[in-house]
Amino acid sequence: MDIIENLAVKVKNYKCFGDEEQGFPTILPINVIIGRNNSGKSTLLELIQYVAHPFENFQKLGHKGNTLPEVFLTQPVQETELRGVFREDASSRRIGGNHWVFGSKLIGSTIRYKLKPDGQRQFISIDTPVKMPQSIDDMWNQLTHRMPNPLSGKIFKRLRAERDIVPEGDVWPPRVMENGVGTTGTIVAFLTNSSLPREVVEVNLLDSLNRIYEPDCSFSRILAQRIEPGTTAWEVYLIEKSTQIPVPLSQTGSGFKTILLVLVYLHLIPRIEQQPVQNYIFAFEEPENNLHPAVQRRLMWFIRDFALEQGCYTFLTTHSSVIIDMFSRDNRAQIIHTTHDGTKAIARRAETYVDNRGICDDLGIRASDLLQANSVFWVEGPSDRLYVNRWIDLWSNGELKEGIHYQCMFYGGRLLAHISALDPEEKITDAIPILRLNRNAIFLMDSDKKAPNDKINNTKKRIAQEITNIGGLAWITAGREVENYIPIEAITKHYGKSPQSSLGKYEDLAEYLDKNIGTDEGKRFEKAKVEFAATVCPMLSKDNLQSILDLPTRLTEICEKIKAWNQA
Repeated sequence: MDIIENLAVKVKNYKCFGDEEQGFPTILPINVIIGRNNSGKSTLLELIQYVAHPFENFQKLGHKGNTLPEVFLTQPVQETELRGVFREDASSRRIGGNHWVFGSKLIGSTIRYKLKPDGQRQFISIDTPVKMPQSIDDMWNQLTHRMPNPLSGKIFKRLRAERDIVPEGDVWPPRVMENGVGTTGTIVAFLTNSSLPREVVEVNLLDSLNRIYEPDCSFSRILAQRIEPGTTAWEVYLIEKSTQIPVPLSQTGSGFKTILLVLVYLHLIPRIEQQPVQNYIFAFEEPENNLHPAVQRRLMWFIRDFALEQGCYTFLTTHSSVIIDMFSRDNRAQIIHTTHDGTKAIARRAETYVDNRGICDDLGIRASDLLQANSVFWVEGPSDRLYVNRWIDLWSNGELKEGIHYQCMFYGGRLLAHISALDPEEKITDAIPILRLNRNAIFLMDSDKKAPNDKINNTKKRIAQEITNIGGLAWITAGREVENYIPIEAITKHYGKSPQSSLGKYEDLAEYLDKNIGTDEGKRFEKAKVEFAATVCPMLSKDNLQSILDLPTRLTEICEKIKAWNQA
């Protein structure tokens, strides 16, 4: 794990945060800060900026004006730092013998210290199972000052929620302000000045813009022109591929400008400042403003890919349900939920379903947001969702992603009889009309067949026909259940034991495990299907699934359908 991802950053008595420490339990490539207005989202960005570059003004903004802010860093102690304090060639009574014999036992312990505005540190505590000797405060202080601050020296770039792009005159050296001022001049500088690589705008920035906006629209060129002969003001134009009509950037919508500003931050600013991208921390406030949910997803996925590929860190403040949904299950992202009780703000990492549900309630998000998904994949429960996502990832070579190209919804086995895919304006039954959610539907159902001659029940036949009639896909498993698509190789890896035979087409997995793995293994599976799926899914590969029943054919069909719905 990167050293930054082992770092906890907390603050107390700063602006809206009171005397309880609040902040980040870790720093991940994508850090999403969610909360109502005035709940502390922007204040957390200032905390990160302070840790990267401690500044005196930070101390002037104490909570309610009567306290001094305090910033705390917590991180594990590594061998390198310990050896600088506890040397092998030193011994003393107060340590109880050789210094390194004692110090080596501290590897992996967690040290906590205060970061001061001048960059100095003050030792607070160390969490270790080793019995602490008396009177070695001088050594703890030495160790504290040897600890690296992983954010120190990182270049913090913030794009504020209030921003715009307008025509501008020549600017040198080019510089982009937090509100977007300087963007036109900066793009013009890349296009007209020989000391800057114009291909960064004409190729890198343009390709990224198309990656985010396609298939809604596509641009063939980006150029700059004087607004009128003899004037000093420039305008940036984008040539739309289908019409070849130049579109003035200043006359585009604020959502489009936001995307371009994000790309200017990621592509152009590091070139201007001649710094590697991995040296940057990017903070984007409310990047979803005036963007359709589908475009939001593509923008967020672009930012995520960029951060992971380039090694930079990104912080997002948002009210968007789309962004919450995308990153709530992403192990390279975290969601920090800020709330305010009228006296002080609280920041907590959202890690459970209940946490995420609280966020949605706090922001007034409704289930009707599913109407805006490009397609919905209906599965019976959470374990099926894990299998589906893994299969689609493998068959699309990582191209199709839940939260961007489709959403998974649970129908629950007992509810199936009450679901209908008929037009809600025409049906006359009391069934739940799934078309009210999204008509681009794929429906996965267990056949529940225990033998070849068993019949599919009428409810499943009805649902399959209705889904097919609306242009969707209905998939009734060729075997007994979804789990019958699990290959023997995955079961072998999971248990570290090779079964005598593959899972039969109509065989019950619990009974199979009892017979082939061990007594009560079936019962354990039944009690923890989701945990089982989460462990098995990484063991699935395109090779070991290639000959499993109708799975390859179905997945090829499904990926083609999802791509068509996304026009990808």
